[in-house]
Amino acid sequence: MKITSIAITLALGSACWAQTPSRPASITAVGTTIVSVTPDLARVDVSVVTQAGTAQDATQQNASQAGALITALQNIVGSNGGIKTISYVLSPIYNNPPAGQTPAIIGYMVTNTVEVTLTDLSRVGKTIDTAIQNGANRVQGVSFDLQDRNPVISQALKSAAASARAQADAIASGLNVHTGAVLHASEGVNTSSPLLGAAPTTQETPIETGLVMVQASVTLEVGITL
Repeated sequence: MKITSIAITLALGSACWAQTPSRPASITAVGTTIVSVTPDLARVDVSVVTQAGTAQDATQQNASQAGALITALQNIVGSNGGIKTISYVLSPIYNNPPAGQTPAIIGYMVTNTVEVTLTDLSRVGKTIDTAIQNGANRVQGVSFDLQDRNPVISQALKSAAASARAQADAIASGLNVHTGAVLHASEGVNTSSPLLGAAPTTQETPIETGLVMVQASVTLEVGITL
């Protein structure tokens, strides 16, 4: 699905009709295009969170649970993705004393977060369920992306550039002038990936991938002649 919107501005040099203009008369047109495509990459972030009275106990418990989790996830992912640690945090837990008293450490919490990358999107739900069943007690979220954005970005930029040039030509026609060479061009690209949170269920967690949207804009300044 492609949605195209156009923003147009007209810029004429203040001295364009003088014999010695300070700059060429020009038209500036901005074309913006959104291209929506089906993702082919998923990222699932899950965490093992443990608490204990000492930092050593908390880290040992976490290491045991996280090790079992990673082994189970490797069996699910296989050659269709990868697993990596993206965050590891050890932090003290304080009590909540009455006003005027200093908080005291009563324990420690360890959060170990791993990111699972999948190219087989049919395994996303099973990956979440496997993580929950094997020690993960927090699902940070699921996001979708493209393995290679370049072809889609090129398509969006080409469409935006064509729209900008067509609008510049239309403006020139309405003003009874002609477009000339491109004096300046600039571009901008933004990618919006669908995000979702997930919760464990008694059945396989259902996942809808949605669409990845790539928005491109091209600003053209073209010279004009009578």
